[in-house]
Amino acid sequence: MFYGWWVVFGSAGIIFLTGGTFFYGFGTLITPLTKEFGWSRASIAGAFSLRTELGGVWAPVVGYLVDRVGPRRLLLMGVFLVGTGFILLSRIQALWHLYAVAALIAIGIGATAGPVAMAAVAHWFQKRRGRALALMTVGGGSSGVMVVVLASLIAAFDWRTALLIMGLTQWAICIPLALIVRNRPQDLGLLPDGEPALPDEQQVAADERSGPRVEVAARQDEGLTMSQALRNRSFWLLASGMSLIGLGSVAVIAHQVAFLEEEMDFPPLVASVAQMAVPIVSLAGRLGFGWLADYVDKRKVLAVAYLFIVVGIVLMATVQSAWQVPLYLMFFAPGWGGSISVRPALQAEYFGLRAFGGIQGLMFFVGSVGSFTGPIFAGAIYDALDSYRLAFLILALAVLAAVPAVLMAERAQTEPANVP
Repeated sequence: MFYGWWVVFGSAGIIFLTGGTFFYGFGTLITPLTKEFGWSRASIAGAFSLRTELGGVWAPVVGYLVDRVGPRRLLLMGVFLVGTGFILLSRIQALWHLYAVAALIAIGIGATAGPVAMAAVAHWFQKRRGRALALMTVGGGSSGVMVVVLASLIAAFDWRTALLIMGLTQWAICIPLALIVRNRPQDLGLLPDGEPALPDEQQVAADERSGPRVEVAARQDEGLTMSQALRNRSFWLLASGMSLIGLGSVAVIAHQVAFLEEEMDFPPLVASVAQMAVPIVSLAGRLGFGWLADYVDKRKVLAVAYLFIVVGIVLMATVQSAWQVPLYLMFFAPGWGGSISVRPALQAEYFGLRAFGGIQGLMFFVGSVGSFTGPIFAGAIYDALDSYRLAFLILALAVLAAVPAVLMAERAQTEPANVP
């Protein structure tokens, strides 16, 4: 099997246990923390948003580093920090402890997901990039299982013991997975997509006439620099759309468990199952939209995914009966999944791979503004009105603005790097 697929599976496994557990599982901690410490929903959501915003600030640095030292070293560092963060989270006694640990986890997750894993996969594939990125994001989608695992551990023991177990598990599994990842196919004498390498004699002649291997290397290094991207209108359109998506989607994900428990009277475990369903159902969007992006204009595919999110949030805001929750999931989850897998493929096509990690880090930074604001806004509306519904409706309108933003983006004129 082409080694690039091992890079996909290793990256997916890391995302499954690190970012996914905290991102989707955070909602299971809101009720226990409120009962034990009496903290408001807005203050607890602030820690989640702090993780998001610090991750955004950290993302450009990670992107710069991944373009220079490669994904493997960053993954190893990130896995260690996330595991440490979960262990420390199990020992908190004050609100500032929660914020400090959330900051540590943000740094770790920033080095295990997003710019790092996607940069690794993007360099290993060209023709199959959309599908490969979609498969890699399956790790985040299937991580919804960890919501139920975490909720079950909390029910069987307590929230502190559950977090301790999760931290140790991440160390034991994710460090070996990080060692599987290799930075580029050229490091192993391979070509992207598993294209056959030429025999040595043929390669010498091919190199002399700028043959296949040199041409592939040139294509791998084509694209905009970080400074060029910042001056490009399409970068800001895509980054703004990403921020608007984060504003609504992250708020819904962060507060969904509490919404179902408080306003729909769902038992805690049932609410956790519904939370698990978001990433699980998102697999359809990650794979379906990702596959489609290899054949259809990626802007249109991404715009449709964004529309799915809008419809889903509106359905959540207006849900009155338990049977309507699956209807919300049928729209929101596939749209959320599709936005995750298609956007980096669109970025690689529009801006190239020369500074893929750095440009993606900058895009994550801009996007984090929305992801930071959304959960706090929804928590503040709940504290004021004792309901999330108005917040969800307002956020749905904001997400809708992301659709024309992505459709107005245009492909940048990339410049090839000098290949010796």
